[in-house]
Amino acid sequence: TKDMILRKGAISAYKGEKLIIPLNMRDGCIIGVGKGNKLFNKSAPHGAGRLMSRKEALRTLDLEDFKRDMEGIYSTSVNRHTLDEAPIVYKPTDMIIEHIKDTVDIVKIIKPIYNFKAK
Repeated sequence: TKDMILRKGAISAYKGEKLIIPLNMRDGCIIGVGKGNKLFNKSAPHGAGRLMSRKEALRTLDLEDFKRDMEGIYSTSVNRHTLDEAPIVYKPTDMIIEHIKDTVDIVKIIKPIYNFKAK
């Protein structure tokens, strides 16, 4: 509340401020530094954002596709109960990178080696 900014669905991205933006359970997180861009209200997204609702994902996604998407990431959580967290449910990483370039300097993207989701 430094500048009396109330954020919903966003995090602060003041100039020089370190931040993390989660992507999805396969692609990891963006580690970045805020640019303090006033046009973005000195903010950045708090995550990748969903392309589909949880209910729609559980109803329409295929478990085998989910398993293929997660190849290379160790997880005990890829099952029919977590279809709503499949990578395809979230906006693609390249889209997020494009959308945040004016408000965040990306330091690196960290990739998960293990992913766990509780029921």
